[in-house]
Amino acid sequence: MERSTRLRIDSGAAADWKNIFFGILPVIVLLFGAVIRLIYLGSVPGGLHQDEAFVALNSYDLYHEGRDSAGLRMPIYMSSWGDGQSAMYSWLLTFLMFLTGGETSIYLYRLPQALISVFTLWAVYCLMRHMFNRTAGLWALFLLAVCPWHVMMSRWALDANLAPGFLIFGLFFFVKGLENQRCFMLSALFYGMSLYCYAVIWIIAPILLFMQIVYGICAKKIRLSRWTLLSVVILFLLALPLLLFVLINIDVLPEISLPFITIPKTVGFRGREVSFRLQNIISNLKTAARLLIRQDTGNVYDVLLPWGLFYNIGRVMILLGAVLLFLNTLVHMVRRKFCYEFFIAANVLCGVINCLYLSARMHQVNSLFIPLVLLESYGVWQITAWFTHKKKIIGLTAAILTAGCYCVCFLLFQKDYYTKYKAITEAYFAAGVQESVEYALEVSKEQGFSTICAEKATQWPRLLLFTNTLPTEYLAHVKYDQFPAPASFEKDGLLIKTRVDYENIDLNSIYIIYFADVEPFLNDFDITEFYDWRVAVPVNNSKDATGPQIDTASYVQQ
Repeated sequence: MERSTRLRIDSGAAADWKNIFFGILPVIVLLFGAVIRLIYLGSVPGGLHQDEAFVALNSYDLYHEGRDSAGLRMPIYMSSWGDGQSAMYSWLLTFLMFLTGGETSIYLYRLPQALISVFTLWAVYCLMRHMFNRTAGLWALFLLAVCPWHVMMSRWALDANLAPGFLIFGLFFFVKGLENQRCFMLSALFYGMSLYCYAVIWIIAPILLFMQIVYGICAKKIRLSRWTLLSVVILFLLALPLLLFVLINIDVLPEISLPFITIPKTVGFRGREVSFRLQNIISNLKTAARLLIRQDTGNVYDVLLPWGLFYNIGRVMILLGAVLLFLNTLVHMVRRKFCYEFFIAANVLCGVINCLYLSARMHQVNSLFIPLVLLESYGVWQITAWFTHKKKIIGLTAAILTAGCYCVCFLLFQKDYYTKYKAITEAYFAAGVQESVEYALEVSKEQGFSTICAEKATQWPRLLLFTNTLPTEYLAHVKYDQFPAPASFEKDGLLIKTRVDYENIDLNSIYIIYFADVEPFLNDFDITEFYDWRVAVPVNNSKDATGPQIDTASYVQQ
């Protein structure tokens, strides 16, 4: 009797320790994932990508004047580059600017994406735990935390990269809504918000929702109620401005401009990039297959080789998970039994549909990648569970070896990310342009120059951002090269040209040039280096002349 009591106490204590362990471990993995995504966020990747610069510029303009860089008041779609950018990222960044009192930095520009990515880690854990168990959730959390694609995209302020996170938020609350219908309202909110993250998903989002709703109704998990009706209303109200935007840009309606919102007509409409011609579909599928097989887009800063999107072990586990998940889904559907696997399968299928109508260069098909990680975690969970069923020690060994293999890959990936990838992005993300612009502005102020000529590759969104030029001043003085790209604009009376005429060098202008173009300026200019960029100041007015001295130490990067 005493022995059986002692055994019950021991087993109860073991269960308590197990619960504590599984309660703490997800938090540890989440914190680990958060640190990886937040540390050195402002310096790696180096510089600021041109699309990042436009997102930041629109946010800066919204904060100060309530208008984007084209002067549109609170647009539901930004007019960046003429053909536009989705608005959600700029809205989130503007909100952070209010919290910081308007203080800006590259770290701040990238913070919305990093934070959404951290929330996404927790969302996949909660999703898989709710659908299956906490072990499945823990694998999903861990595998997304160390996923090369997710780490890299979480540290890049690109509007499109918000979409995967918001889609997962929507999916999680949809699945929760099958048991508590009030959660459908949160699902509708996040699915509706996802439409403002990336225009590409405007096609697959309705398909995805249709599949999930029909399956929920057939499984008798969704019924008509005030909560489902409110959810429909929320989703419709969120989608309505974008529906009007499409109608405006296919010339059915005129542009809508109200005091508190603008639904604009863009110079170029990206909807025309979508094609369902058979020839294009076949070509797009081949491109997507090359991306997933080779894990390479050909763009050196999209993917860090040899680690790719998911590591080689990840690709194996994705394939294994796909086979197991689709077989289990098929078996349950044949038996007319409800299964959560359907929702992962539906998201994968919609990701594949995304690949049909667009060329898969990288972020264009990012709606596919988190569902693939869910497949990956499903495969790892199922195979380790199978080993555990055979013998616990074998299952534990398999889990440790699998996690260890991922950790080794992750450590090697991180080493390359902070060395090789950092060097690559410093060149492609124009590291040094911000310092060059700031230095040129100070020299022009101290020495009385009236013109700065910047190499075209500096890109005009960066010039507008780094000179803090607001829409009112910009639009009052801009002269266009080819609309909407400016040939020049003014900042506080200073003329800033966005091109360099190498045939006619002006000895009364400051030049911002790339290191390879420095030769015409060697004799008559004093040259200061900022990474691969150079600021050329005419010698007769340079800091070595009798004019005021400029301290370059605060600008030059070590």
